Amino acid sequence: MSIFFIAMSIILGFIMGSFLNVISLRYGTGKSLGGRSMCMSCGKTLSWYELIPVVSWLIQRGRCRSCSSKIPFELLGSELLAGIFFGLIAMRGLFTHSFVLNESYFVGTGYLFFIFSLLLIIFFYDIRHKIIPDKLSFIFALGSFISMFFFSIDNTIFFYQGFHLPSFWHVLAGIFVPLPFVLIWAFSKGKLMGLGDPKLMVGIGFLLGLSKGFTAIIISFWIGAIFVFALMVVEKILHKKLLRNGQKSIMKAEIPFAPFLILGTLITVIFNYNIFFIQ
Repeated sequence: MSIFFIAMSIILGFIMGSFLNVISLRYGTGKSLGGRSMCMSCGKTLSWYELIPVVSWLIQRGRCRSCSSKIPFELLGSELLAGIFFGLIAMRGLFTHSFVLNESYFVGTGYLFFIFSLLLIIFFYDIRHKIIPDKLSFIFALGSFISMFFFSIDNTIFFYQGFHLPSFWHVLAGIFVPLPFVLIWAFSKGKLMGLGDPKLMVGIGFLLGLSKGFTAIIISFWIGAIFVFALMVVEKILHKKLLRNGQKSIMKAEIPFAPFLILGTLITVIFNYNIFFIQ
């Protein structure tokens, strides 16, 4: 049963990944999400067997069956990433030795699927445009705020608890977690950090609480530092500048930070990390 549940969650992630990537592509453009999918090059309407997540891309070797034009690798990447996200969320209990398939676990898993679907749209959008839409940050913050009254993550994995009043510090986490970064933005007049990332941190604070919220932020900075270091090593090996955007130093390049925040949040949720050991 547990293997089936995890496998179905991964497949659902594959399916959602393609859809979430389309939303991020069309968000703010005025384009409708409806209509049949078609090739971006030749305009041919795609058949169902050309739209099977992951499988179709691999069988067709990343090319359209009609015109042989390349299908963007980001399509496969978005499907795989969403599948990994959903799979890790479904199996989060295994990492904390509390994997029990009951109603509380199922409902908590479903809600996390919703929350991280929003975050994946932000993930893809920020990578593409280097900006976090305020509306998406607000929806995430609202969803996280509501979760405080029905779900628990204080002492164990994220699970459905039923209606309850959150702790005083959990409520304040939506203010205190982004506050240091709002101050950095204010005192630097936006030179050191934009305001989009702190807006995203409001939802992270509401979702995880004060201690785990800051834990997620710290983990995101660690991931960012590792990414930049790895990028510098690859540049050194290939003798090629990557993601520089015209800058001489990679440290001055405009690298979107929302993906790191989202990865830090995911890691905190699935492993139940709490660096500060306080609530």
